[in-house]
Amino acid sequence: MKRRILATAAAALAAMLAAAACGADPTGGDGDGKTAGTIKFIAASYSDNTTQYWEDLVKEFESKNKGVKVELQVMDWDTLLKQVPTLIQTKQYPDILNYNDFSAYAKEGLLHPVKDVMSDDLQGQFASTFTDKAQLDGTQYGVPFIASVRSLAYNKKIFDEIGESEPPKTWDDLKRIAKKAKAKGYVGYGLPLGAEEAQAEFSMWMWNNGGNWKDGDTWAINSDQNVQTLNFLRDLANKDKVTQPNPGKTDRSDGVWKAFSQGKVAMAAIMPHGTFTNKYMADAPFDWAAAPFPTNTGAESVTLGVQDFLMSFKKPGNKEPVSKFLEFFYQQDNYVKFNQSEGFLPVTNSAAEVMKSDPIVAAGIELLPNARFAPVEDAKWTDVAKEARETLGTAMDPKKDPKAVLDRLQKVASG
Repeated sequence: MKRRILATAAAALAAMLAAAACGADPTGGDGDGKTAGTIKFIAASYSDNTTQYWEDLVKEFESKNKGVKVELQVMDWDTLLKQVPTLIQTKQYPDILNYNDFSAYAKEGLLHPVKDVMSDDLQGQFASTFTDKAQLDGTQYGVPFIASVRSLAYNKKIFDEIGESEPPKTWDDLKRIAKKAKAKGYVGYGLPLGAEEAQAEFSMWMWNNGGNWKDGDTWAINSDQNVQTLNFLRDLANKDKVTQPNPGKTDRSDGVWKAFSQGKVAMAAIMPHGTFTNKYMADAPFDWAAAPFPTNTGAESVTLGVQDFLMSFKKPGNKEPVSKFLEFFYQQDNYVKFNQSEGFLPVTNSAAEVMKSDPIVAAGIELLPNARFAPVEDAKWTDVAKEARETLGTAMDPKKDPKAVLDRLQKVASG
């Protein structure tokens, strides 16, 4: 998914992405002076470990694949989300892109089908849970990259202080506990509806109220269930006042997760592995636990599943070097190392076999059957997610109409 996490800003973006060929033509294909087999790879930064991992992998890959060069650029997610649409519009395509969406680019005919750049053996390593969400009109264009799931984290110290021993199972439970935490001077629930990942936070609440982004093939963003969900969140902020101030402009990582790690927040939606545990909770001075997200329907809790993708843009002669790089990255040792370094769930069977001995990873893998994913296979999702990140938080303004916000999203999806 954003997903979305932390890192250093990208530098020299325009220079690195000047249009260049990467293929078998020894002239470089576009007359830009690049050697045959040069590919450009834009990677997302997930932590302080990301850049070093890719630099080491690229160095090893180049040493084992003479004549193939990789121009690497690692970007933080804020930069990535802002710059990638511009790069695509101006036709400054990378050869490989690490991103949270692929369908719009596949619809425009810009991407290689996965079968053209990946062996059958490697394709068989990915579970259908992930590949089903990597297709457009029956053809797979996205390569599953990493996965994560979300849970409800709760501060056990605060729970002990307010006389609670169990996490909430229903929305009413959560509101009751949040009010008790507020009475003791804490934030009851950390609600991040800022521009970082508002669509993810809303998804968890929406799904656990019987709503969805789509009903079959039809967009259903402004359904009665979804309006009820947004009004409930609005009440948590304005009527019950159990959230942090200004949740509509609060981001997940530096806004809610940081405050939770400081012992200021009783409950928050978190990723029970990866950056949350490695960066924010490593030195937390209290015990905490994770539980399924509370539901308002009486049905089994649904969790948010997030996966990011790799994709390959069609450029003259780049299939072979792209294929070599993908095959190298997904070798068991290389791919396991990436996931262990970043704290994500693996999406290949061979890596899952190795990593399931880790109890945190195993718990995440067990949650995947109850995970739902954003409709990334719909080409309109790119526009919907962008609009959602920018506007869902405005519904927390007492002067705004939550239904009007969802009506606007519905119009974007259906337009």
